[in-house]
Amino acid sequence: MRKYGRILLMAVLVAGLATSALAHEMVLKPGAEKDGKLAVELHSGHKFIVPEEVESVERIKAGLFKDGALQEAELKGNDAELRIDFSVPVQGTSIIIANKDGGVWSRTNEGGKSGTRKELEAQGLKVLSAVKYDKFVKLIHNPSKDDTSFATVTGQALELIPETNPADLKVGDFLKVKIMVNGNQPYSGPVWATWDGFAPEVEETYAYYTVAAQGEALIKITAPGLWGIRAMKSDLPGKEGEYDALSLRSFLMFEVK
Repeated sequence: MRKYGRILLMAVLVAGLATSALAHEMVLKPGAEKDGKLAVELHSGHKFIVPEEVESVERIKAGLFKDGALQEAELKGNDAELRIDFSVPVQGTSIIIANKDGGVWSRTNEGGKSGTRKELEAQGLKVLSAVKYDKFVKLIHNPSKDDTSFATVTGQALELIPETNPADLKVGDFLKVKIMVNGNQPYSGPVWATWDGFAPEVEETYAYYTVAAQGEALIKITAPGLWGIRAMKSDLPGKEGEYDALSLRSFLMFEVK
């Protein structure tokens, strides 16, 4: 197997992966820019990019990442459009992120329940498994050829960091991405990528698939548009009495012109 794993130059249907189908994916979609502010939509769903539910606003922190810190934006749930809306000030290359503390979801003798192992056992339930699901997304907006801030590290627990400037990409090029767990552990595992409009009718379908090795992956750009690259880590240790395992899901978003 080559360094960057086996590359499948076809749509990859991953609905058969049980761990992939458990939760909606969280993505950011840029809207209109007016008076120095960019409207941003946070979507959650199994189809890229088709919103299916409004995420819990109280569990999400989102906004512009600048000068080493997140400038939290005011988030507004939009039930009519099944999304969360917010806006950020933009000038030049902008890094916009959203981080979700997803809480703990447990399988019990009475079915799926929200709550830690300790909380549910105190209610008399038998907890079969308890997993904490955290989600992350990073949007690189308006990158320029003379600016290296596209590679900004934001400190997300599972973070995708482009090593190729999205401003330089054209159809047929490869984007090199570094993927890190907790900032210091190189990620090895599956990586999915797709673009807005590729297959919005079908769940869990991506335009490209590869395998990251030693924290690096190559993604071939096959169309212009808003791209998303996705990775997930499902085998991290849990916290005694609360959850058995930690699952991390992360998206990197950028536009190819």
